[in-house]
Amino acid sequence: MIERLKRTNSLGPYRGWMDSMTIAEPNQIDGYLGDGYKLLDVRPSFEREEKPLPAGDNAVHVALYEKSTGDDKKVQQFLAWAQGTTFTEKNEKFVEEVKEAFPELEEKIVVGCEGGVRSILAVKELEKAGYSNLVWIGGGMDSRVKST
Repeated sequence: MIERLKRTNSLGPYRGWMDSMTIAEPNQIDGYLGDGYKLLDVRPSFEREEKPLPAGDNAVHVALYEKSTGDDKKVQQFLAWAQGTTFTEKNEKFVEEVKEAFPELEEKIVVGCEGGVRSILAVKELEKAGYSNLVWIGGGMDSRVKST
């Protein structure tokens, strides 16, 4: 799966970042968790509620993006609605909230979202904040979540 991601445009401009990070296939998550890594779920709250992770994952949830509530973005909200998606906006306190959950910059963290794009952005933000033991779940955790 990782090699396929590197060859396609599914990550667009973020694809080049893959060469500088540790990447796990979704089926490798259990191995990392068994080695002392903690799972950081960066999906929006509404998505996490719709498709929860298995209870045994003990994931920490800090959304990188949340559902937009602002009226100043009506055109973008309409386009999202027309495409059948939910318009989200950046959680400006993302790094601060992660630091509350993971105060040690050396903590071992596996970062995931449903499809992989938000989590690759989250990994880059956390690297900039000084975190050094990060693993990105390439392609996302879609196979790990369950529909309710």
